[in-house]
Parts: sequence; structure tokens; C-alpha cells
Amino acid sequence: MPDNAKPENPEKRAALRDMASGAADFATRYLPGSGLLKRMEEVRRQFEGFDAHDGGEPGGPRYLDMHGRNFFRPPGALREPDFLDTCSRCKKCVDACPEMVITPAQAHMGAPVDTPLLFPNRGPCTLCGECMEVCPTGALKKTPVGQIRIGIAVVESETCIGYKGETCTSCYRACPLEPNAISFLDTQPRVDSRVCTGCGLCVPACPTDPVSIVVLPRPARQ
Repeated sequence: MPDNAKPENPEKRAALRDMASGAADFATRYLPGSGLLKRMEEVRRQFEGFDAHDGGEPGGPRYLDMHGRNFFRPPGALREPDFLDTCSRCKKCVDACPEMVITPAQAHMGAPVDTPLLFPNRGPCTLCGECMEVCPTGALKKTPVGQIRIGIAVVESETCIGYKGETCTSCYRACPLEPNAISFLDTQPRVDSRVCTGCGLCVPACPTDPVSIVVLPRPARQ
């Protein structure tokens, strides 16, 4: 993936920002809860900062992603042990985020209080890089767009329009990457894990209810 993966077209970037600003309207549209979908939903809820009072299941297994976390960090975050040793909790990344989607962790979110979190299914990241630019300690390392790994977008085939044989390119058009992280097999969208950053911009773009694409954690290597 080239370092200049961020699109140069200012109109497209503006459209992505507009989409992100309205993402809160989609916060309650998620995958249905049965079978495999239920397991996906449990993992998503864990990584979205829900606790037992929000309907979570206390005492269950805690999933760790490829970074050693059970929550999402902003772009460029070091692996969790190094991040915690480096982050000063200064909240400069929170203040710098133009979309206001970086949140200081609260006690129930599973991360150390006041460390920065992202919830890409509720407020997607436009990959602008401002948080990495202002980080004074290097906890958010300046990282080329093509190398950012927040999570991974996953398509739910049971509800996706494309899997029903109908044409829908909403997630493809929302993807900010060049080359695009989403391609098609006939009408079915496929996410390329080598390209996808997990920014979440595809989530509010999805027209189905519940949405048919969500950001999940990248699995840790076995």
C-alpha cells in the first residue's frame, strides 16, 4: 500500500467528513443477534465500550485483537504495553480531532481512564492524521495511511443488498483509500484485509437496517 493512500480529491475528502459528522444517527444500527451474528455482536459490543448495564454479558471471555487490546485506539497507536508506557493522557489528540470522534476512556470502557479511544461504528475516522501530528510523546506514531490498522470492516451477508444479487456500491464509494479496500465478486462486496484500515466510514454509508458492514477487531496472530 503506498504512503499516499489518502485521496487527493478535496471534494471526496469533504464528502467523507460530512458523512462522519452525521454518523451518530447510525449508532443503534448493528448486526442481528443470532448464531454467528450473535458472537460478532458480542465482540463488537465489547470493542464499543458497552458494559453489563448496557446489556453485555459479564464474566465472559475477553477478546484481544492483534494489538493486544479489547478496545479501539486512534490511528498510529503503539502496541498496548508500549502505548500505556508512552501516553501521557494529555488529551491533545482528543482536542485536535476535527470530527470529535476520539474519546477519553471512562471507567466502564475497559481501558485506563483518560487514554484515547475510538468507536468507529459510532463515529468513523477520516484518517486525517491530526491526532498523530499533535501527540507529544509518540504514543500515536506518525503512520502512513496505508499502514493504519484500527480494526477490519466485516460484511454481513445475511442482510447485505449485494449478497441478494442486487447492486449496491455504498460501502465502496465511502472507502477513503486508493486503491479501495472493497471490491466485488459479481454484486457481493469483499473487504481486502491487506488494505482496510478499519476507519469505519463504510458503516454510516450502508443503507440497510441493521447495517451490513461493521468494524471488528483484527484477530491476534496465533
